[in-house]
Amino acid sequence: MSDLGGLRRINELAILTAVRAGTDTLTEVVRETGLARASVGEVTRDLVASGWLSEAAPVVRGRGRPAARYEYRAEAGVLVGADIGAFNLRVAVSDLSGRPLAQTRRFTTPELDARRRLRILDSAIDECLREVGRDRDEVWGAVIGSTGRVGDGRVLLSAAISDWTGVNLSAHLAKLLPGCLVDVGNDSRLAALAEQKLGPGRPESLVLLQAGRRTGLGLVVGGRPHAGFGGVAGDLSRFPALKWEGAMEYLQQSGVAPTTGPTSDPVADTLNAAVEGSPAAIAAVRRYVRMLANTAGAVVSILDPEVLVLGGSLASYGDLILPLLASELELLCLRMPRLEASTLGADCAVLGALCAATEMVDDALIGSGPGPLPVHARPMIST
Repeated sequence: MSDLGGLRRINELAILTAVRAGTDTLTEVVRETGLARASVGEVTRDLVASGWLSEAAPVVRGRGRPAARYEYRAEAGVLVGADIGAFNLRVAVSDLSGRPLAQTRRFTTPELDARRRLRILDSAIDECLREVGRDRDEVWGAVIGSTGRVGDGRVLLSAAISDWTGVNLSAHLAKLLPGCLVDVGNDSRLAALAEQKLGPGRPESLVLLQAGRRTGLGLVVGGRPHAGFGGVAGDLSRFPALKWEGAMEYLQQSGVAPTTGPTSDPVADTLNAAVEGSPAAIAAVRRYVRMLANTAGAVVSILDPEVLVLGGSLASYGDLILPLLASELELLCLRMPRLEASTLGADCAVLGALCAATEMVDDALIGSGPGPLPVHARPMIST
């Protein structure tokens, strides 16, 4: 790509980003992007002609001619995000701006073989596409998040799922959605991306503590998810001395049920009983939190993040867990980060996959991503 062509695509992305954020008139786009009015006018006309933007009904703002308005054609294609864990498989479909349109969840088990798990993934993707009236060839980008160590589109190591190590998720996705941009990432890292993009404040540094049936860490450094040199930053599964992998046993084996009635989930029973004030349940939760704090305190002391986010399925119990976690961390850390419970909860990884898919398509637009836009999307892009 020539320097001129690269600059034009950067200008296209800047204008698309501005319009997508709600800046809809030519004057506002000029002010928002800092580009020359003549350049904005020329590029905007080309983006309308190529299908990325559409002209909206003009509005009268004061005296003079009504200002022309533009809208981002986020409906031109769709994106797919997926989160594959041992016990749950989540899939979501969004428009090109990352706005979720449909979502589904399937319950699985760690013992489920890889072939059946992939069939469930395919079925969930098709279900979401049908719900929004789209076909597979209308998907421009798809990102899968998976538990375990992930690299080069494969699951390199999975302790949570027995028949998952070695599965080539990228190849499977490329076969299911031919011509589509695809990527595969670690679920905790994608969850951290969602917290940074969709959570409050968009902090420059963040530690996401995934708390659920399995624990995990997602790191954000400098406003971006941090993977490390080899893509394993935040993976502490080989440090048994931290004892956080087995921390859930304190909740699973407490034998405490709430007075409102037990459920089929012993973890929920213990947490609900603790909310009701049961001393035995609160003691079990304290032991669980103490194990989490051993790991979280070490990571917080190394990174000194602005925010520590409690994520995963236990984020909904933030009012119970965060005060206990704060009291433990205050004994371990020289400076306490701000503690927050995720508002995204158990959906954070699948929403992070949609965020990553949005970025992937945007990067392809300006030629800096892993590949060009899908063949069926290229005719819409000005040259």
